[in-house]
Amino acid sequence: MRLFVVCFLTLFGLSHVVSGATISVTLNGNRAGGSPGEAFTGYEPPAAGQPGTGSYGSSLGTFGTVTAGNVPVGGFQADYAVGDFNYDFLNRGFVSTGVTWTGSQFYTTTQAWYNQGFTAISSTPLALNSAYWEFTVDGIYDYRIEGQRPQIANNIRTYRFEKVGGNVLSRDDLGKNDTVFTGTINSGIYRLYYDHLNFTPDINGPTGNLIGGTNLDVFFTINSGNNGAIPEPGSLAVFGLLSLGGALAKWRRKS
Repeated sequence: MRLFVVCFLTLFGLSHVVSGATISVTLNGNRAGGSPGEAFTGYEPPAAGQPGTGSYGSSLGTFGTVTAGNVPVGGFQADYAVGDFNYDFLNRGFVSTGVTWTGSQFYTTTQAWYNQGFTAISSTPLALNSAYWEFTVDGIYDYRIEGQRPQIANNIRTYRFEKVGGNVLSRDDLGKNDTVFTGTINSGIYRLYYDHLNFTPDINGPTGNLIGGTNLDVFFTINSGNNGAIPEPGSLAVFGLLSLGGALAKWRRKS
């Protein structure tokens, strides 16, 4: 009975060690002052089929705010990063990002759009939604990034996933198509940057999504090769029980 109790307590403790693999997260604006939005006087897109975000005109200023603290768990928050900019009389550009996360699954909806009836101005305006997820990772994880193509024609939504102080791991420099990237990461700080550009005030998104909400999601799965600070559960259990068995055998011989 004593052996059973000790074994149970050992396995219980091991389960807590294994659950130490964690991810904490924030969402941050990526323009001056930590803002999620920036307006420009004009925009020249890249040549057809070419990567890159084109050429911006002069900045008219940053705008918008990001909700303080960690992103919400569970329920979707539609306007986690949101703002609007007045280009001139009654002509406004908007950005917003909706977020949620469940366990180690993180869901993003990026948007950049203009008010209905936006009238012609002297240049092609650019409303830019720019922010990044920051993940603090403890353990070894496999990741999968799923990027949806922009839902407003001519929008561009590029992104890149990188380790802070390290390399870019995955990126979409075209920003016009559905994309999927996968890989493996270890402990450290990672950022998923995105830039959602809209330079077509006269074009809306599809029915039911006129402001063009476009998904960008990342999923983390604990890698079976976790070791070091986060050992693999099976190996821990076997090693712990073998060590425990040896210790008990010595105790019984002494007694």
